[in-house]
Amino acid sequence: MAGETKLRGWLQRVDPAIRCAWGIYLALRVAISLLAALILRLLNPPTTPDPILRPYQGVEPILGGWAELVLGVWQRFDTLWYLKIAAQGYSPALGDIHFPPLYPVLIRAMGTFLPGNYLLVALLISNVAYLLGLIYFFRLVAQEFDIEVAKRSTLYLAIFPTAFFFLAGYAESLFLLFAVASFHQMRRGSWLWAGFWGFLATLTRLQGVVLIFPLLYEYLKRKGLRRLGRDGLALALIPMSLAIYLGLRLLVGGTSFLPTAEPTLYAHLAPPWQNVFYSLQTLVSGRFHQADLFNFLSLCLFVTIIILSWRTLPLSYNIYMATGLVLLTLRVVETQPLNSLSRYVLGLFPAFIFLGIAGRSPIVNRLIVYPSIALLIYLFGQFAIWGWVA
Repeated sequence: MAGETKLRGWLQRVDPAIRCAWGIYLALRVAISLLAALILRLLNPPTTPDPILRPYQGVEPILGGWAELVLGVWQRFDTLWYLKIAAQGYSPALGDIHFPPLYPVLIRAMGTFLPGNYLLVALLISNVAYLLGLIYFFRLVAQEFDIEVAKRSTLYLAIFPTAFFFLAGYAESLFLLFAVASFHQMRRGSWLWAGFWGFLATLTRLQGVVLIFPLLYEYLKRKGLRRLGRDGLALALIPMSLAIYLGLRLLVGGTSFLPTAEPTLYAHLAPPWQNVFYSLQTLVSGRFHQADLFNFLSLCLFVTIIILSWRTLPLSYNIYMATGLVLLTLRVVETQPLNSLSRYVLGLFPAFIFLGIAGRSPIVNRLIVYPSIALLIYLFGQFAIWGWVA
């Protein structure tokens, strides 16, 4: 009894952000891992390499036994591209330069400590970044609102239907950490660090470049144009990172500094409404993949949140969401309208703050939690058996 009292007292003294983030992370980490093992055991899906259905990109697959249940189940889609880039570098003929460099560079660098275990390294990076991202996200929300809103916002972010990508060998968790850290420093008025984290975010995912808009808005609101000194110039780190990435694209085989078209990926830049119209046309035709439906529903959800949250959240948060969503709809992929939007919106973290506020209502809370968990289980199940999700 005394030991239990001491444990409870110790837990109460732990930073609420760490306590909440660790609790959510561990619960999801264990639940997703058990679900993965159960799916592979019961369904026994084919996992051997196939150039179309299961493209391993030359990475040696982990097949059979506990190794496949624990690690092999994460050898899916973009993870394999990151592993291939980390091991061999970019291949201009394959068009893999559309993956920004920071995540594979980190895999390569840390892989020197675990030779031949790039997948494990990729998962460690993602999971550590995810946990830190949740901690800083909680702190940011608690600073802006209160701890109860922070708890709900963190939970809603963690159980969003595509949130299992945070646990995978994808760049989503790194991007979340850097984007939230940039906002955290912005709210503190630490412009150099805000620009630095925005710099890293852009080298992780191209959508990080839109961080310049909320940061510049906040800076000008607080200091004005006349006081644009060293701190203000630090924000130039964000467009600088974009220039570095575009320069890298050109260096490894690009045809132009600004890639308006990517023939090998059947992609090109176009106005957002063209992408939306393409999505609607695909859905109305009846010949669509389930991912097309989830992408369109994600667009509708986040547009609605941006509209409803305009007077609820600080304007800089809405600027980030609005510009981010526009950027995500600029790239048209002929094989999939609104390509992977249901995954990319994970980086638009202010939306989950708005949901955290709305979740004060028990009814709204249930309307968010129950469908999110059900869809999370379903979509991860699809991912585990090599089904395209996002």
